[in-house]
Amino acid sequence: MKTTLLSAILFTFCLLSCTNDDGGDFGKDTPRYDIPLSTKSGEINTQVQRFSFDFYREIAKAEKDKENFCISPLSASLCLGMVLNGADGNTYTEMQKTLGFEGFTNQQINEYVQMMQTELPKLDGRTIFTNANSLWVRNGFPLLPEFIQTNQTYYNAEVSNEPFDNSTVEKINSWCNQKTNGLIPEIIDNIPGSAVSYLINAIYFKGLWKYEFKESETKDETFYLANGGMVRVPTMRQTQGHNYYADEDVQVIELPYGNGAFSMVLFIPADRKKKDIDKVIADLDVETWLNWNENMHPVEVTVYLPRFLIKTEKELIETMEALGIHDAFDSFNANFANMSTAHDLYLGLLKQKTYIELNESGTEAAAVTISGISTSSGGHSQPAEIRFDHPFGYVLKEKSTGAILFAGKVGKPE
Repeated sequence: MKTTLLSAILFTFCLLSCTNDDGGDFGKDTPRYDIPLSTKSGEINTQVQRFSFDFYREIAKAEKDKENFCISPLSASLCLGMVLNGADGNTYTEMQKTLGFEGFTNQQINEYVQMMQTELPKLDGRTIFTNANSLWVRNGFPLLPEFIQTNQTYYNAEVSNEPFDNSTVEKINSWCNQKTNGLIPEIIDNIPGSAVSYLINAIYFKGLWKYEFKESETKDETFYLANGGMVRVPTMRQTQGHNYYADEDVQVIELPYGNGAFSMVLFIPADRKKKDIDKVIADLDVETWLNWNENMHPVEVTVYLPRFLIKTEKELIETMEALGIHDAFDSFNANFANMSTAHDLYLGLLKQKTYIELNESGTEAAAVTISGISTSSGGHSQPAEIRFDHPFGYVLKEKSTGAILFAGKVGKPE
């Protein structure tokens, strides 16, 4: 009978808020600088971007029949990156390759992740980016000291040994509530008797548009659905110089936050009758993405963009199997010998929840990725305007590294 042995829950919550009511230095303009990547880190970063778009496309294919979705490649990468520290053999090889870490040592991978977590909070005074990690262990369960130490060293994980009773549930939920600024006040309501450990990662991001939309310009406009229907939705309007790209398939615009270190790239089919948004995303690989970004140029353009709020919950095991991770989910072949002396461990749970809201002041978003280990023994003419009035896609990124925080599709703004 299969029982849960280890639930490694990594919640990567990226909140992109629209208010400027925090204390401290938030809201102050600061010079932008690029994250300093070494040659080796730059090589890893390029491959991680490839994983991000592989993940985006695979989710889009699975969610093709749904009007809206949001996913976080960064959350998935951090979640499985921590699990990777406990993997060995072919389980490690498959995970390493799929996540974009092939050809690099475990130390190089962890140093890259550590560098990203250290640098991202420094980039912009008009954004807040914080990162927190914790490791919760049932009293007496034998996690390997090396596994714990690696997560402490590279993820700065707080370690707590707990009885795994109701008091532990309260402590875990309280930790999540605090680290997400109250956005996620509860993540578990009980701890099963077979659970022995939880790993939690929380990322908090709060930012303001560089050029905020005026609420007085927001009007109800028609949005054309993929099924031929129409809805009236609150649509923001702004005339401003923005980076823009267009070809025969797509129009792309970049809306920066703060000093431009973070931005949202929105894209929409040039002719939805010839190529719809699902096909545009299906064709979006890292080479296409780089072409868009390299060829965008400043254009004064009138943007019509609907406000939207999207919540998504997605099981990710089938997605990761499609991308190349197999043994980790197989109770016979999984190898997590670097995690514990316990045998027959495999990755039995992998799920992500996301939330994203976009309005006149900025963006608010959250992503939660949950992983659990189980045991089987127990260039065209410059546009006058760009109207996002039919299904479109979006990617929220960090500028210098291209790190993909969020990506998704809007088929019916709500």
